[in-house]
Amino acid sequence: MSTYKKIEAVRKTGEVLKYLSSQKDAVTGPELGKAVNLPVGTVMCHLATLEEMGFVQSVGDGYRLGMGLALIWARVKSNLEGDRVRVERDLGAIQ
Repeated sequence: MSTYKKIEAVRKTGEVLKYLSSQKDAVTGPELGKAVNLPVGTVMCHLATLEEMGFVQSVGDGYRLGMGLALIWARVKSNLEGDRVRVERDLGAIQ
């Protein structure tokens, strides 16, 4: 996997999402830009796209994580629970 080219825009989006996930309150575009060391215009473009996708939500003049990420996490959790059930079943079969 390390031989593939990394996409800078995806890295920036990840930084925006990680920072928002660490905040209890909504964060403005300028605050976010300063925190992740990106120009405000770049941050606002990422936020506009993320908001359209439901991954962030605007609150007043700030942004916070949206429910789109919660839906993704719910799917991950469901898959992990299914894996746990299968492993327990397989362990029971070999005991």
